[in-house]
Amino acid sequence: MAFQEGDPCRMSTGTAPLPNLLSVRAIILKPIFDLFANDLSALRILLHRHGIDSRVLEDNYAPVSLRAYLGLFEDAALHLAEPALGLRLGARMRPGGFGPMGLRATQCATIRRGLDSMVRFTSALQSGTQVTLEEDGPHLLLRYMITAPQVGPFRQDQEFTLSGICSLIRKGYNPRWRPVEVHFAHPAPEAPEEVERWFEAPVLFSQPANLLVIGRQEAERIHREEDADMLELIDRHLAGLVEEANRDHSMSDQVRALIALNLGARAITLDTLSALLQMSRRSLQRRLAQEGTTLSALLQGYRQERAEALLREGGTSIEGIAAALGYADGTAFWRAYRGWTGQSPSQGRSPEGSNQEAR
Repeated sequence: MAFQEGDPCRMSTGTAPLPNLLSVRAIILKPIFDLFANDLSALRILLHRHGIDSRVLEDNYAPVSLRAYLGLFEDAALHLAEPALGLRLGARMRPGGFGPMGLRATQCATIRRGLDSMVRFTSALQSGTQVTLEEDGPHLLLRYMITAPQVGPFRQDQEFTLSGICSLIRKGYNPRWRPVEVHFAHPAPEAPEEVERWFEAPVLFSQPANLLVIGRQEAERIHREEDADMLELIDRHLAGLVEEANRDHSMSDQVRALIALNLGARAITLDTLSALLQMSRRSLQRRLAQEGTTLSALLQGYRQERAEALLREGGTSIEGIAAALGYADGTAFWRAYRGWTGQSPSQGRSPEGSNQEAR
């Protein structure tokens, strides 16, 4: 039975704004690079195809376009004929694979504090992304979502990220740890049992967000005494990366990011978003008005762009798209899409997407 979310009573969220240039640090790509250690010519061809400078092979902190990273990951899976490449690489991740953020997370006293740390410093490693940790009764909900509406869902990145976080917990805290349930935004693969077998938990696909449901009691069990001096040293380094990544960002971008993360999971209202941003409803309205927009305009724009991306990709039913965009049913989405574009959702599907859905 699918886990049902209640009303989260507290949220820990990365409050630093996202940068205008959506990018990741090259260290995220290192597991992919390592697969081609004996075939660098093939790797350079893939890098060139996605517009990535080969100098990233020598600099773990070099920025790589988020879109290029996502495309490279999917392309590498095709090239290697490994549909579950992201899952496999995430399963092998060590804390250092997440850079200083991963090392810090595994030095915390509890799993929960480690996850809070990852939430806090995600933008040091990858922008255009939201990660949140929420309380929901006896559970914690860790959400991961790429917030650019025209992007994804990309199976390889999503499975890599959630399996990588699980690997971090198992290697840093408890090798027998398992989540209560796992959600993915992408459609079910041909062999979903392989994914479920690795997580050792029920896995649901075509969900509004990528999500780990975590037992709260286990997450709050103390595993070690923290070294405050070492954590402070890592924090200083990460804070510099976050500050560098988050300059010159608008309130509209922050609101779009929160829409992407929460749409389909909770109501998108001024009250909801202002609480997440830790500001008053009126202040949020005023800041958006100063930028010449409103929450309703941002919500409609995101829904339209996301709908068009999902329709082009195929593999998700109209009902599934409606749920992901926060509509009550497929009919409500059909009417909204018709109002935006003057055509039906089925007309918005690419021929390739239509064929995928038919299969």
